Amino acid sequence: MDDLPANRLRVLIVEDDRITARDLEETLKRRGFIIAGVAYSAAEVPAIVGSMQPEIALLNIDLDNASSGIALAKELSEQHDIPVIFITGYSEETLYEKAREAKPAGFIRKPFSDAELAACLESVVEHSIANERLSERLPSIEEVSAHVSQGVIATDLDGKIVYLNPAAESMTGWSREESIGAALATIMPIDRSNPNRTSYKSRDGISHVIAERSEPIKADDGEALGVVTVVEILPENPAQDVSGGLPTKSEAEPAKKESNPAEMLPPARSAAVQKIAELSRDPAFRSLIKKRETAQLSVASETSKPPEPTQPSVFSESAESIFTAAGASLIDDFGDPLIRIKEDGIISDANAEARTVFNDGKPIVNEDFWSFFSEQERKNYVDQIDRPLVDGRRHRFDFHDSNRGRWFEVRNYKTAGGILALFSDITSSKLEAAESVRQQRLEGLGLLARGFAHDFNNHLTAITGNISLARERYQEDAELQQMLSEAQSAATGATGLVQQLMTFARGGSPIRKRTRISEVIRRILNEQRPQHPDIRYQFRAATIDLVANVDAAQIGRLVENLVSNSAIAMPNGGVLLVRCDRVKAEQVIQIRGSHTPADEDHLLIEVIDTGIGMSETALGRVFEPYFTTRKEDNASGIGLTVCESIAKAHGGFIQLQSKEGKGTIATFCAPLGEDAGRADEKPPRASYPNFDIPNLKEKRTTQTPSEPLLVGTRILILEDDAPIRRLMAATLRRAGHEVVETKDGRETIAIYRDSMEKDEKFHLLICDLTIENGVGGVETMRQLVEMDPEVLAIVSSGYSDAPAMSNPSSYGFKDVLPKPYAPSELRAAVHRILVAHRIIS
Repeated sequence: MDDLPANRLRVLIVEDDRITARDLEETLKRRGFIIAGVAYSAAEVPAIVGSMQPEIALLNIDLDNASSGIALAKELSEQHDIPVIFITGYSEETLYEKAREAKPAGFIRKPFSDAELAACLESVVEHSIANERLSERLPSIEEVSAHVSQGVIATDLDGKIVYLNPAAESMTGWSREESIGAALATIMPIDRSNPNRTSYKSRDGISHVIAERSEPIKADDGEALGVVTVVEILPENPAQDVSGGLPTKSEAEPAKKESNPAEMLPPARSAAVQKIAELSRDPAFRSLIKKRETAQLSVASETSKPPEPTQPSVFSESAESIFTAAGASLIDDFGDPLIRIKEDGIISDANAEARTVFNDGKPIVNEDFWSFFSEQERKNYVDQIDRPLVDGRRHRFDFHDSNRGRWFEVRNYKTAGGILALFSDITSSKLEAAESVRQQRLEGLGLLARGFAHDFNNHLTAITGNISLARERYQEDAELQQMLSEAQSAATGATGLVQQLMTFARGGSPIRKRTRISEVIRRILNEQRPQHPDIRYQFRAATIDLVANVDAAQIGRLVENLVSNSAIAMPNGGVLLVRCDRVKAEQVIQIRGSHTPADEDHLLIEVIDTGIGMSETALGRVFEPYFTTRKEDNASGIGLTVCESIAKAHGGFIQLQSKEGKGTIATFCAPLGEDAGRADEKPPRASYPNFDIPNLKEKRTTQTPSEPLLVGTRILILEDDAPIRRLMAATLRRAGHEVVETKDGRETIAIYRDSMEKDEKFHLLICDLTIENGVGGVETMRQLVEMDPEVLAIVSSGYSDAPAMSNPSSYGFKDVLPKPYAPSELRAAVHRILVAHRIIS
């Protein structure tokens, strides 16, 4: 039969009631089926079969009389290989028993709907196609197993035998001719009720202890076609207690030195295991079982050596409890759980992999299928598991096993008396897909956050700058100072939110500078202490004056988030310890073995608390966006996601250890960065989150040493935002600089060229990176460098992730000034660069 959709196959209708026959014909045509012919009696069937070659038949079982209908069905099935679906209006069990002698492909009882008729036809066609594909595999099975001493039995999805080798004939006492089409449970009734002993009764009633293994036979597309079972009879040996139980995994561990793993078994079982192993390693037999497609197994198959002849069998019962992972056969790793479930939900059969995965190797036959899963799983998937019983078709769906933290792709098939379910582990692919979706969401958020942050940072620069200037100008007005201070605090909080959003969206590339880590931590702890008086804050620095080449604002954000989380976890007070240290690369591996550290010293920061701790479930989800254990309305669930983003952006990692009722340890580790240990350059004081406002209660009559009043220092500004441009000019002029303002790169280039021609060269250029509808900072700088290779410039932007901000020297800039910034920061940045280049002393 061609592997075509059901409604593309030729259907023969055999019905002596002409009205019913015509109704069937119209229904099937309406559904898209091809009608090979309609016969109103058994005598008309041969001519239609000979000329139209139907591929499936709908047959009224009561054609003339029940006997003639059954006889015709046998003839169509046995002589013409046409599957038959019986149509009947009767419900007597005796009639069904007689009809079963014809081995019909299905039954449908009157009255029935169009959908029921179509579903029945499609189910039969799918089943027939599977049997044909299985038949194509049988020569390979026969070639491999014809001359081996183990019994090899192949069954279809209904558990009906389609092949058994000579050894299986001898074991069971049934010939191949007698066995074909019979149920495996009839020919070889296997008893797995004893976890330490598997046995069966042969035809003569004698019980035999066996080693056996069942595996699905799969098509190239992964669909199950049937099941192959390999059996080895264990020799009777009174001196050995074969049924005394298999060694547990803990008992087997010491024996895995260099000895054969099979030696851990009683001699009788060991011999059987090794014999079956020889069969399992045959390439032809391996080709019957489609390998699970996971990256891990692909790598293993490329790098693993062929198994030695003494390796254990994939077909040994409870293989997982007998052998260590290193000694297990390659095929055993590819085995999928296979379970046969009766209509009442009781498991009637299961292979070794199913017992291992779902019940730690113990028997699961005669148990309720849903007893191995949570009540939520039963509610979620019971309809999908039972669906083949309703429509007779095969189905495929994803199944989440919360008890074991695994995902399975389930393929279930209707079989005689129930369902056959094949479980393939897809946990890795599910996790990869979830991470991909997470990254796509973050990328989308990053695009939104990027534009939002730029505009918002520009507004904040104007707000905070003017507040700072107002505080400097009206130092005597205490009430006004209080109001301005509160406005400044609100602006500072808004700045922190923007930075958090950008980092959360992975849009905040680190702007690295040499930073004293202890200063960052001490400042944050000093800010936190007044808010949590019941908590005892401690700080320990194993390395004095530890300097790292990091983004001070981002590291400050990371520490602040971790400290805040710890404080919230101690509502009744406790101890919060922050420690930092310089560690070697080999120490990093000890902290986190899965991380490959850079070949340099690393910065280590730990935040330790004595709080309520977290459960294992919560601990596994802490870095998920929006996940939080807090109940407050303002709990966003992005704090630790931000920390993870910062850690990764710095080439490091963050990990948490926690125990309920004991507390939590958060560990951040990242490379110190290039030139972090240089002693010839003193790093600037850490300022986070960009506002380092001086004490304005004291009246200043002169400039501070760090901000000298300069006459003759010329600065050119490129900034298209008028409020910011005016703020910059006012700030720098108050510091004694001569300032020229421009709002477009073309104007900046023209003025700079004119100054060079007049020999009135600017000492410094401050460029905004992005100019709306104009020439921006990068292009302006490119042209100026061609004009004057000695040009000195600072780049400023609200886009913290712009390449020029994280790597300014590649674009000709000497320093960066991220927005928003306070006037004091602008003055400090200008002073720092002028001193560094010896323009001032």
